[in-house]
Amino acid sequence: MSTKFKILAGLLLLSLAVLIYMESSEEDPINWYASYNKKDKIPYGTFVLYNTLKESKASEKFKEIEQPPYEYLADSSDQKGTYFFVNDYINFDEAESIKLLDWVSKGNTLYISARGIGKTILDTLSLRTEALYDLNNLERKPLLQLVHPDLRTTNPYVLDIEIQTSYFNEIDTLQTVVLGAYDLTKDNDTLSIEEPKLHFVRHRFGEGTIIIHLMPDVFTNYFMLRENNYAYTESALRYIPEEDILLWDNHYKNGKTIQTSPLYLLFKNKYLKWAYYTLLIGVVLWVFFEGKRKQRAIPIIDPLPNQTIAFTKTIAGMYLEKGDHKSIALHQINHFMEHIRSEYAIPTADRGLNFIERLASKSNNTQEDTKKLIDYITSISQKYPITKEELLKLNKLIEAFKTL
Repeated sequence: MSTKFKILAGLLLLSLAVLIYMESSEEDPINWYASYNKKDKIPYGTFVLYNTLKESKASEKFKEIEQPPYEYLADSSDQKGTYFFVNDYINFDEAESIKLLDWVSKGNTLYISARGIGKTILDTLSLRTEALYDLNNLERKPLLQLVHPDLRTTNPYVLDIEIQTSYFNEIDTLQTVVLGAYDLTKDNDTLSIEEPKLHFVRHRFGEGTIIIHLMPDVFTNYFMLRENNYAYTESALRYIPEEDILLWDNHYKNGKTIQTSPLYLLFKNKYLKWAYYTLLIGVVLWVFFEGKRKQRAIPIIDPLPNQTIAFTKTIAGMYLEKGDHKSIALHQINHFMEHIRSEYAIPTADRGLNFIERLASKSNNTQEDTKKLIDYITSISQKYPITKEELLKLNKLIEAFKTL
C-alpha cells in the first residue's frame, strides 16, 4: 500500500468521523406529529395525560384496552366504568357505535375527545358539528373556557398554536348540557371570548352519560405543560366519575405502531443508530482495504493429460506387430463385458437366453442382433487362432451394438 493511498484513506476516515460527530451532536427537530400515543413525549403525545390518570387511579381502577371497542364490549359486556377516547379523529362505524351506545345506556360513561367521531353517535344524540373558518382571522389560536361556575376562570385558557377547530352548531337542548366553549384570538390581542363556539358537551343517554370534546389538543403534552393550562385539562376530566373504572383506549391512536423488526430498538435511539451506521461503514471499509491488500492473481494450472488412450494404442500396436489377434480379441471381449456390467448392471457369467433378453431390452437392440453378437463372442473365445478379418468383424459388431 503506497503512502499516497494511506493519506487519502486517512483523510476519508477523518471526514467520515467529523460528519458522524456533527450529525449526532445536532439537536433533533421538534416532531409535531399528532400521535396521541401514551408513550410519546413529543408535543402531540399523551405521555403526561396517561401517567397523570394512571397515578390518580388505583391499579384496579385503571385498565388499558388494546382491542377495538366492538370486540372488547362483545367479550366484556358486563364491564362497568368510563371508556375514555382521545385522538385526532375517531371514526366509529355503525355497528361499533351501536355497541357503545348500548353499553352506555346500561349506566356507563363514554368520554370522547376528537375532532370527529363518526355519524351514528352524533345523529343518535341529535348533534351536528361544523368546522370553523374565519376568513377575517388568519390566526386560529383558540381561547377556551369552561361553563360551570366552579370551574370557570377570569381569563380563558390559551392554546397558542394554530389548529383546525370545529364546534356544535346544533344540539338537543333538552338532553344536552354545555360544558365548555371557545373562540379564536382576535387581531387586537383581546383575551376574551366574544363569539363563543360550543365544543364540550354532556348528554344523558339511557342510564349513562356521553361526554364529547371536539378539541383533543387540550389533552396533549404541549397544552398541559404550557403555563397553567393543566388546570383546564384537570377540570375537563372532573366529569369522569371518580368511582368508575377508567378504560383507556389504545386502539384508536394515530401513533399506534406495530414493530416487526428488532432493529427498531437501535433506530429509536439516536446514539445507537449512529453507532450501527458506523459499524456498517467500518465493515465495508475493512472488506475493501483488506481484500485489496491480500488479493493475488491465481495461476492457471493445466490438468494432467489423459494417457489412457495413448497407452491403449501402444499395447494394441505391440499385439498387432506380433500378429496375436486372439489376445486383442480377448481384451476387447473383456472390456465389452465390463461395459455391460457397469452400464446395464447385468451379470455376464451366464450368457444364456435370459441374459440375451435382458441385454437386448436395456440396450435397445433387437434380440436377433444381440444373440448374433453373443454367439460370435462365444465362438471367438473358443477359437484359436483367429484371423485379422475375424478380429475386425468382432470390433464392428461391438461398435454397432454400442451405438444404439
